[in-house]
Amino acid sequence: MSATEYPGDNPFGFRGNLFGRIRRRILASIAAATAWVSFTLLYVAFWATHFSLFQDIVIVFVSLLILTAVLLGSWVSIGIGFFHDWFE
Repeated sequence: MSATEYPGDNPFGFRGNLFGRIRRRILASIAAATAWVSFTLLYVAFWATHFSLFQDIVIVFVSLLILTAVLLGSWVSIGIGFFHDWFE
C-alpha cells in the first residue's frame, strides 16, 4: 500500500487514486513551466538575433499560449473525472 492510499477513508467515493493523479499533474505542470522558461531563455540568448523585438514578443507569447492550452487540457481532464465520480 502506498502512502497516498487510505483504506476505508474515501469520503467522496472516488475511483482510483485521486492523489496520485493530482500529483502527476502537479509534477507535469512544474516540468512544463521549467521547460518553457528554459526555451524562452535559450531562444532569446541564441536564436532571436535576426528577428525584431515585436516578433520575439509574439513568439514568446504564442509559446506561452501553447503551454497554457496543454496544461489546461491536463487539468480539465482530471476535473471532468472528478465531477464524473462525484455525480455517479
